[in-house]
Amino acid sequence: MRGTDLNMLERPYYGCGKCLLGVRRLSRMKLATSSPERQREDVLVAAEAVGGHIIGWADDWEVSGAPPTR
Repeated sequence: MRGTDLNMLERPYYGCGKCLLGVRRLSRMKLATSSPERQREDVLVAAEAVGGHIIGWADDWEVSGAPPTR
């Protein structure tokens, strides 16, 4: 993202119709993963692409998506 301040894409809700929730997830079961900062950048780039901004984050850290083992 050249020339865009990522922090400007994180703003409070104000009912503009382009308020988005960013989602980041890390799984301890996966060896290769994207860092939280990389995921943040990817989400902000996607939000900018649709003219939106992020009003909050749903983070799921260190929770495996695999079913529990017995």
